[in-house]
Amino acid sequence: MSKKFKGIQGLIVFFCFIMMLSLALPGQTVPKKDGYVLLDDLKQIIQEASKSGRWEVEKIYQLLRDSMTEARQLREQKQIDGPFFVRYQRLLQIMKMTAAPDPDLIMKPIINREVENFINEVLGEEVKASQPEAILLLGLAFRDEIINLRIYLDNREKKEKLIKEWNEKMSWIEEKK
Repeated sequence: MSKKFKGIQGLIVFFCFIMMLSLALPGQTVPKKDGYVLLDDLKQIIQEASKSGRWEVEKIYQLLRDSMTEARQLREQKQIDGPFFVRYQRLLQIMKMTAAPDPDLIMKPIINREVENFINEVLGEEVKASQPEAILLLGLAFRDEIINLRIYLDNREKKEKLIKEWNEKMSWIEEKK
């Protein structure tokens, strides 16, 4: 089997997995505010990429650009915070890096390193991007990070409450400043 065919086969498996991911949370409504709309946009990008079974790179790139523009606007309007923005931006970066083939293998070392780091940080799995299971693990890492961001948004009030409690317990830190 040629390397080119294996690469195409890997992409097909990856996008089939991503399509399953986009259907993973049926029946949930996404409030049209702040970070929730960005996560909904990601779901639409994934569905668009998976719809025809082929990856229309320019169309996906445009959707990624639009999503990044929207994220920047929401960040400027303080509707999303820094940690959410950075993690969302990283998802878009990894999607863009893996969206198009690199026939000349010019970007391969950089893409592999970033994919390996992303999988490791989200799933805690050590994997080489050249291993066959890397595509499946990348899809799982996308799924988990999107879910993690949703949980992050759902628990903002709880986080603020815990921060307030810790600040009260550690008031001596403020006194030392």
